Amino acid sequence: MPDSRIQTPIRFVLLIGSALQFAASISTADDVVLQNGLLLRGTLEKDNAIRMVSDELKRVFIRDSKIQSVTPSTPFTNLERFQIVQPLDVHAGAMPVYAIQIEAGQWNEKGRRSFSYVGPRSTKPVSMTQAMNDLGPYLVRFRGIDGFWVSQISTARVPKAVILGLLGRVDRTILNERQRVARFMLQAGWYDDARKEVESIASDFPEEKERTKEIIDAIEELRNRELRREISVLDRARRPLEVGRRLDQLKGRTLPVDVELELADFRKKRDERIAADKRLAESFREVGKAASAPVRGKFERVITEILEALAGAPDAVAGRLEAFSKSDGASSPDARLALAVSGWVVGADAAVTEVDGAQALVEARKQVQAFLVARDDAGRKVALDALELIERPVDASKPGASGKIDLETLARIIPLMPPPFHPEKLAPGKAVTHRVMDDENPEPTEYQLILPPEYHPLREYPTIVALHDGSGPRQAIDWWTEQAARHGYIVVAPDYRIRNQPAGYRYSTSEHAAIELSLRDARKRYAIDSDRVFLAGSMLGGNAAIDIGFAHPDLFAGVVSVAGLPARYVFSYKKNAERLPIYMALGDLAPGAREVVFEGLVKPMILDTYDITYAEYLRRGHEDLPEEAATILDWTKNYRRDPAPKSFEATTARAGDARFWGVVVQQHSEGRAIAPEAADPLGKNIRGAKISARVSALSNLLTVTASGVERLDVWVSPRTLDFKKKLEVRINGRTYFKGLVKPDLEPMLTDLRYRGDRKQLYGMKVTAGR
Repeated sequence: MPDSRIQTPIRFVLLIGSALQFAASISTADDVVLQNGLLLRGTLEKDNAIRMVSDELKRVFIRDSKIQSVTPSTPFTNLERFQIVQPLDVHAGAMPVYAIQIEAGQWNEKGRRSFSYVGPRSTKPVSMTQAMNDLGPYLVRFRGIDGFWVSQISTARVPKAVILGLLGRVDRTILNERQRVARFMLQAGWYDDARKEVESIASDFPEEKERTKEIIDAIEELRNRELRREISVLDRARRPLEVGRRLDQLKGRTLPVDVELELADFRKKRDERIAADKRLAESFREVGKAASAPVRGKFERVITEILEALAGAPDAVAGRLEAFSKSDGASSPDARLALAVSGWVVGADAAVTEVDGAQALVEARKQVQAFLVARDDAGRKVALDALELIERPVDASKPGASGKIDLETLARIIPLMPPPFHPEKLAPGKAVTHRVMDDENPEPTEYQLILPPEYHPLREYPTIVALHDGSGPRQAIDWWTEQAARHGYIVVAPDYRIRNQPAGYRYSTSEHAAIELSLRDARKRYAIDSDRVFLAGSMLGGNAAIDIGFAHPDLFAGVVSVAGLPARYVFSYKKNAERLPIYMALGDLAPGAREVVFEGLVKPMILDTYDITYAEYLRRGHEDLPEEAATILDWTKNYRRDPAPKSFEATTARAGDARFWGVVVQQHSEGRAIAPEAADPLGKNIRGAKISARVSALSNLLTVTASGVERLDVWVSPRTLDFKKKLEVRINGRTYFKGLVKPDLEPMLTDLRYRGDRKQLYGMKVTAGR
């Protein structure tokens, strides 16, 4: 959808001359805001319960109930267009029904590129030269010179130098043409270029000199508005140093009143936050000095840790010290220090004033860390034994009170710990390669990872698990790096290829395992927010993303498939995606785009009110659509995974598709699991096992129903059932557990060590079947 920058102020248009009307089918538009916060801009069309937001580049399909608001807008009016005369050998023809194996070269200074594709009438590539014939600030139209092809591409996907060169062909002695070039640059958001062009106009046409001063002011206004928007993006991305640098750029500038007021409020809140962080650090430092020597000695390491955190990432940790900051001077320094230290370990709402209690929590965290990093069973047993021996003060008035570390306390400690294998040396912005630790597979699993600027291990970061197009992890890293850095995302790119096999996605358990193992390993090393992990892939990676996302819905906050062609298990697994937001983008000339993908999968899911957004690129083939990256990250920003839903339904028909929010299938019944190579392309011969689960908070009861399963494990989360009360686990109508949960810490720690997911914790396991 067009960038908001193309809404050029009317006064600028009037000053610089009458604009060329945007000769297109869309002359007005709507701003459509979805419930997830994504802004779509285009003409809103209706097809019963389905809504389409259309511009000349793509159509986006959503359910009517997913729309939050619609506001009339006019971003498509008055856009400058430049016609380019290109030689044509072929003047007419028809677009192919589908186009695959697309190879497109770089645009040259003449606005031309090489292009080839395979279509329905030939197994050999059809080659041609394509040439731009219509330049606009939002999209560029082009067509084939020596072969028939008519299409368009986002202007942002063409090197700016190429477009500037083409614009430089205008007759520079004609004022109106020069003004049109300046308007084009401004509408494209190229403010520096627009200013240079306006200044050049003033130099070449002295009579325009006075008018251009006000025009330059208008350009600077737009530049400042864009900088203000970018500050908001960077602030959300938790890049305080870059935010500060951008704010400094705006100092001393003449700003629009509304922007000045916004910035004044933003600066005020930021300054107040910085001042509060400094006061908190100083207050904590003073209490540390005032505490008695024995108490200071007990907490020396933690005091240093907290001070370093307050200096490096106060935005991420100040909340953990809230109980301390709210405590008054009447409390003793020792008690206040205990509040700070215990809040640091278990959170402010569970902080304690007893020094012994705080020390017990610190020791518990130490032993949890030792358990997680131990390389053998003996080391883990030593840590677990030490953890179970820890005693802490309790309220004797509470029935059944115990001084032992319990599962609830463990579930508080774990999410606040740094990753157990966090690297000492970091290089944000530089891709690194990791081999999965403790991988028992014959072929080791590797992945590449890139961190965003200003990464800090005490902040939690949203993450893209990026699946490559078959060429390797570097392709996925390159596809995402620019926008991931801007929005503050970690990118994890697994190498899921099967060695010694041609490129392709085979729907195999081996490929699934490589991706899941890579994510688990990355969670153990880096500050990944497990509730904001998004699976995304393009081309073959898009095939994989939709399949793996549907097969493992409890791992992800959302799934993105760009140019992916769903097949096999996907059609049978639709129910698995009931809680899984989905974003799909595909060219309308991709094979099966309308009949299989849209009609067979997307449209039924939209009508069933699934949270699915589908972008259909017009006159585009099966290609990886890199222009989608920015929109996709805008789409992800408000989604979070529910790690412990109160109910769900799922289907599984493949041996590795085994885990659904704690329900783990250990063995399918005969005929309920099918090998990938035997599965019908549209999943017509898949007859999977069915699983459902429901929690009754009133009865403290978890009910699981399964058909087509011989044996399964049920992991119970303290987030779904109250472990302090008697609870019941019922599977297929039979009670497998009823009573108080044994205070056993080992299952939770073992599961955590295995999966590395610090937001999805389980306290006990129940097994059913033979």
